[in-house]
Amino acid sequence: MLFARVLFACLSMVLACGLVVGQSGKGATAGRRTATLNVIVQAPKDVKVAKESVDLYDGGIAQEIETFAPVEVGSRIVLLVDNTVNLKAESAALQKAALTVVNELYEDDQMMVVGYNESALILEDLTPDLKKLQEATTKFERKGFPKLFDALVAVADALAHQAKTGIEKRAIILISDGYDSESQTKFDQALYALQDENIVLYALKTADRTHGALLRDKPKPPAVLDFLTVGTGGAILPFEKASEAAKTIADDLRNNWYRLTYTPSGVNPINMRRILLIPRNPKIQVRTKGSHPGRYREHH
Repeated sequence: MLFARVLFACLSMVLACGLVVGQSGKGATAGRRTATLNVIVQAPKDVKVAKESVDLYDGGIAQEIETFAPVEVGSRIVLLVDNTVNLKAESAALQKAALTVVNELYEDDQMMVVGYNESALILEDLTPDLKKLQEATTKFERKGFPKLFDALVAVADALAHQAKTGIEKRAIILISDGYDSESQTKFDQALYALQDENIVLYALKTADRTHGALLRDKPKPPAVLDFLTVGTGGAILPFEKASEAAKTIADDLRNNWYRLTYTPSGVNPINMRRILLIPRNPKIQVRTKGSHPGRYREHH
């Protein structure tokens, strides 16, 4: 897709490139493919969480979990903000919400700030520099209409190609109502890109500018956010409570992020397969992506 290739060409000048072997089930050892799931785990501190704590089903077939443990490294995050003129959020509130998210970063986290309308603009490249990121939140320029799906594919490509070790926690924090206006990318392609790269998406949801209107060839905006967050293991949080939402996201990234690995058995990796992760202890709650996307014929 031209849009994603153009933005990626800019990103590649400032990001260290390197495809992650095995990040989303692509790595092979002795002809066998290991699949990886990011899992958000919420449990009381006195409850032990281990691979015996959950049951995993891939395409309806029970799987043997090989590893399931917390990931204690920094996060790589894209703050992706709708910069369009008719977003139902005042500019001051939008800037304040973005700043609140930035201020929750930990020392070993890195963030990129991207604003989007008809195109996606990098306001600050991936950096741990809090001062630069804070300044970037003052640069949003409200104009045009949102090509959300194009922007999602572009930043997913950016996160995929900057990973260095394969163990980074990668997330997108989206401020939007879920409305897309004439992206070249289809919705299912955008979701595919996120699932294929094991990127978790969080959404700070603003009011729906379409008032529930039917849209041609795409889900309604609230459903877009539902599908993106459930599909990747993320969550929707209210824009009006941005401070609380930012703390919730930071807690997930810092304290609740686990990685699960297994070798899929009895499934066809070409097909999309539903993923179901069930905790054995009712005190444990888990979220992971809703499916493995399979091989999408129109992704490239």
